[in-house]
Amino acid sequence: MTSVFCLMSACLWLTTAQANELLAPPTTLPGLSYDIPLLSGPHDPSISTPESLLGFPVGQRTATPEQIVRAIQVWTEESDRAELVEYARSHEGRPLYYVVISSPENLARIDEIKTDLTALADASGTSEAQASAIIDRLPSVAWMAYSIHGNESSGADAALATVYHLTASTDSAISTMLDQQIVLIDPSMNPDGRARFVKELEQMRGTAPNIDDQSMLHNGSWPYGRTNHYLFDLNRDFMYLVHPETRGRVAAINQWRPQLMIDGHEMGSQDTYLFAPAREPINANIASTVRAWNETFGNDQAAAFDSMGWTYYTGEWFENLYGGYSSYAEYRGTVHILYEQANVDEDGIKRPDGTILSYREAVHHQLLSTLTNLKTLAAHSKDMYQQYAADRRAMLASSSPYANISYAILPSDNHGRMNDLVEILQLQDIEVYQTTRELTVSDATDHLGKTSRTTLPEGTVVVPNRQAEARLISAMLEFDAPIKDDVLIKERQAALRDGSSIMYDVTAWNLTMMYGLPALRIGSELTANLEPYTPKTAQISVGNDATLGWVVNGADDRSLGFAARLMEQGLQVRVIDKAAEFDGNTYSRGSVMVSRRDNRLRDDLAALVQAEARHQGISLSAVNQGLGQGELPDIGGRHFRLLTRPNVALLSHGMINPYDFGTIWHSLDTHLGIRHSHLDSTFAASADLRRYNVLIVPDRWGGNLDGKEIAALKRWVEEGNTLIAIDGSVPGLLDPEKGLSEVRTLEGSFDDLAGFDLALQREWQALSESPVDLEMTRRHQVPISVTYPQTEGLQTDEDTLKQTNQWQRLFAPSGAFIAGRTDQKHWLTFGVDETMPILIARNPVLMSGSQSRAVVRLGSYEPMSDSAWDKQQKDLDDEAYRVGWSTLPEQQALRMRMSGLLWPEASQRLANSAWLTQEGLGKGQVILFASEPNFRGAARGMNRLLLNAIVYGPGLGTEPEIEL
Repeated sequence: MTSVFCLMSACLWLTTAQANELLAPPTTLPGLSYDIPLLSGPHDPSISTPESLLGFPVGQRTATPEQIVRAIQVWTEESDRAELVEYARSHEGRPLYYVVISSPENLARIDEIKTDLTALADASGTSEAQASAIIDRLPSVAWMAYSIHGNESSGADAALATVYHLTASTDSAISTMLDQQIVLIDPSMNPDGRARFVKELEQMRGTAPNIDDQSMLHNGSWPYGRTNHYLFDLNRDFMYLVHPETRGRVAAINQWRPQLMIDGHEMGSQDTYLFAPAREPINANIASTVRAWNETFGNDQAAAFDSMGWTYYTGEWFENLYGGYSSYAEYRGTVHILYEQANVDEDGIKRPDGTILSYREAVHHQLLSTLTNLKTLAAHSKDMYQQYAADRRAMLASSSPYANISYAILPSDNHGRMNDLVEILQLQDIEVYQTTRELTVSDATDHLGKTSRTTLPEGTVVVPNRQAEARLISAMLEFDAPIKDDVLIKERQAALRDGSSIMYDVTAWNLTMMYGLPALRIGSELTANLEPYTPKTAQISVGNDATLGWVVNGADDRSLGFAARLMEQGLQVRVIDKAAEFDGNTYSRGSVMVSRRDNRLRDDLAALVQAEARHQGISLSAVNQGLGQGELPDIGGRHFRLLTRPNVALLSHGMINPYDFGTIWHSLDTHLGIRHSHLDSTFAASADLRRYNVLIVPDRWGGNLDGKEIAALKRWVEEGNTLIAIDGSVPGLLDPEKGLSEVRTLEGSFDDLAGFDLALQREWQALSESPVDLEMTRRHQVPISVTYPQTEGLQTDEDTLKQTNQWQRLFAPSGAFIAGRTDQKHWLTFGVDETMPILIARNPVLMSGSQSRAVVRLGSYEPMSDSAWDKQQKDLDDEAYRVGWSTLPEQQALRMRMSGLLWPEASQRLANSAWLTQEGLGKGQVILFASEPNFRGAARGMNRLLLNAIVYGPGLGTEPEIEL
């Protein structure tokens, strides 16, 4: 098979060569060639060389995913040092492999080694003496992973060189190392992205080398090769496990429990080379011993680069606070090292000093880093194992910093979301329990930071932090990642100096907040009255001839997929906009009903409904009674609202943020599974939008729609359709002269802050049981004095407002969870709680007045005690009770921050602003989200609101059409 493959490669080369005879040959480019050999020492001639398999020397060009797979298949067939393991399939069906490389003797006892690794990690079942014996016989274990970003290609090509060298080298040093080491090489972590990238390289490549980093060859085009099929950054997915690539990879890594893990990346093309250790902020859950080993590995790597005369650096922009990178393994005791090579997309890059960095040299940097780190591991493996085992024991001790902490996730009818969250925890070897009866706890802190004595209902999900994976549990579930004082000072100084940030990623990522599931941090270890968590299973009620219809509970997110897919199959579906009860069963508002009467011509009704419920895994109840209990709705009343099938278009390309586009696309395919279309935003204005009744405009990276495009959208909305716009796409739609929306940005509202504040007070009084003088209402005389909402004390001078806003904008969050209060009477909030976490970064601040509905606002009201209110009034000294641009209701405080860094200035600026708005326009509606509602595909709480807008918008927010 190898000879056939080589023959095919040769034929391809000849064909290409013949075609190139028609083109002018390139001139010589001095400085482009890189003649230093990548590998040294003798190699077994019976092992195929990389050049014989690829058709070119490794590192000369970017290998395709297919070439990588074929090469490692050949080498594992030819060598007795290597085995090949497929651990996942990508969305596009490409296999993901890791290569196990070691001595034949070690490969023969792989199962024994894995058993020892598991036992060493199990501090509760392995004594110190047993652990020492295991360490004595264990080889070191390294997981070397490359090119998780598909257009950061040098890592994967270095992986090819590494696999060949370790399998074919006859150097005694390599043989000795492999006698004592197992090397696991994950050569190409994102084959779908790499395939997209390599295809574009092929399309952009000319006959002459291109060394201009501004050229298309080096930059690519939308959506670029960085991401996977659904345009996700897979290096942010190791905590949320959204994608098959990550799930398979994490399962494999967790099985092997490597001592060392490297992650080969690339960065800006005019940079040099970065590696560990990181600078602050560093997540406090990483063991100090792990951090110390980063220094050791970094020193050896620096020495290796010095010997070659290569430039490099550590730290600088590289911080390690966010817990969802591939460095998640650090919380399990693995030493993790990041490689960041200056990006070179083939050929080379001309640098300011006049030199050219070639692609082959970039590959060499990654290769030398790999081999150097493996040598350091071999030298220190036993000490690393000893410290690892000691730390695992310490996590289970009563003196552990995690010993007196438990996390409780309160019971929810959203069984699908709860099951998914627990599954993620269990995939990380975290033990999850549920309470068998009510439990009273004295030290329970909620997402809003309020601590109280609380009763946990039966069925509460409990995760005790005192487990072997205590550090990872804390990184995933702690409500706030601690940030040191000196780091906060540096962050603030950076914001004031030039508006920058030393935070590389978000500062909040708590899993329960992402999932929108209320949770508590308990200040004790919960052990009694617990049993292992059991997923809620669906109960399907078939019904009988008297059945009026079937209902699924709208509290469960899967009800949306149930409704959307049945509508796509031609069924009439209704949603209940008020809590209901039939046949003794209660249903949340937002529950979905399919009635026989609406679908009386469908003989396959019962079969379709039951099949879809089984597909969704959601419980289905047959309804035999149409009369609601008490004041609850009856089946024929106005609360059973007929839905319209969504015909969805999603804008893409141009300035559309591919990450946000990808999360929406993925959600449509994952949570709904309905047909939809992607429209190139460049030509959207000329498209026939009549085919769609829902148009989604994801976040934009810059630029706005022009007047012609907005006019086309306005006409389309007025005809009875639903426009959904997100984050950076929103401000461009808010031009008052265009008439598409009455919502404004904060900057665009300074001329009418009193009006927006009045709308805010009106909302409060409409949703609260505000005191009303009923005796005055019953009088026959006109009252002399009536209390009206007050807007006195609001700053109205536009120059002052602009200056204040400019100052506050400097402190915009890098990604923090803020409490959102929801309008529980609006259909968009089906399936979400009254208060929910909202992830906010540098997003537009939206203002909703009397012509639009603020479905979700930032900030949660909290009643103040009489004594606290008296003190507040004294502090005010007759000034208006307000925060930022808005007044606050009497005797109400406003809680904002849930998790992450939120400066006081940012809190003031964001307080009471609208995060989600809805407004009618003609026969249609406009729905606006201030930030991405499905951040990284993991913000399941916020994403529920987007799914509500997509599925229910055509039926609930627009005027229905009756076809005759």
